Amino acid sequence: MLILNEKTLVETVDFDELIEKIEQTMLFADEGNFAMPLRSNISLNGSDSLMLMPCVTPEAWGCKLLTLRPGNPQKGLPFINGAVMLFDAKTGEPKALLEGKMVTALRTGAVGGAGIKNTARADIRSLGLVGTGAQGYWQAQFGCAARKGVKEVWIYDAMTEKLPAFAKQLQAVLPGVEVKIAASAVELLEKTEAVMTATPSKSPLFPDDEKLLAGHAFSGIGSYMPDMREFPDGLFKLTGGDVYVDTPHALDETGDLITPLENGALRRGDIHTLAELIGGKRKKESETTFFKSVGMALFDIAAAYYLCEKAARRGLGQNVEF
Repeated sequence: MLILNEKTLVETVDFDELIEKIEQTMLFADEGNFAMPLRSNISLNGSDSLMLMPCVTPEAWGCKLLTLRPGNPQKGLPFINGAVMLFDAKTGEPKALLEGKMVTALRTGAVGGAGIKNTARADIRSLGLVGTGAQGYWQAQFGCAARKGVKEVWIYDAMTEKLPAFAKQLQAVLPGVEVKIAASAVELLEKTEAVMTATPSKSPLFPDDEKLLAGHAFSGIGSYMPDMREFPDGLFKLTGGDVYVDTPHALDETGDLITPLENGALRRGDIHTLAELIGGKRKKESETTFFKSVGMALFDIAAAYYLCEKAARRGLGQNVEF
């Protein structure tokens, strides 16, 4: 069995390859040839959680286990820990064990990158990022991989004290791109053409101002619960039929869709899977677009399988008897 730790996963990944793998997986998901129950979430105290996310495809069998501990960051520990287990699809034998935080970060980054790749103009030169956590760090990198003409990345976070260190960290991995700190979410909108968000906010990050929102390609990663929301109602007056999701069950999971659907700011018929755009079944109608991701186990298993196969070809990781 192959074991891949965080360092090896980072060494293994190619951003363009993983974005393409996620695009292929989105098209595959629309065909429905996989088995995936809704993720199980158990908790003893209502906050600390253990999540179980299995998925089976003709190519790969696997399961991701995650622990979510909201109190960890205050102790200097990760909010998310976990592992991904892969099995041989033909025999059921254990195939690989991958560090779960990094699989999640890379998979989520690639999903956000796919959103930018397929909704933002090909010639954009500026990208905005709201959220300076681990997800934001990878979202910015995959966003720049998806649009290689980007020369400026503007960053903002409500916890402004985090911005200088995060800017330095991001600048180190984005050569040829200037990382700049925005004084506010308004300035970030004014300076950018596409925007990625990765926060747990329960209220919109941006003013409900159509002039500020217009013309942007938005990719929302952060709000994954019904009471979370990163975007205002005014956005949906601009997008028309250009609202996209990574998976249809996003409509039941995120407040960024649930709330505007309930109050009439968004119509169900204006929401489509990104696969429709990738596969050419739809064409963009508006200069303002919104892509919303909540993720699913199928993406995790597809990303893990790609990382496992590539690492094995390159002789990376540790093989152990099981």
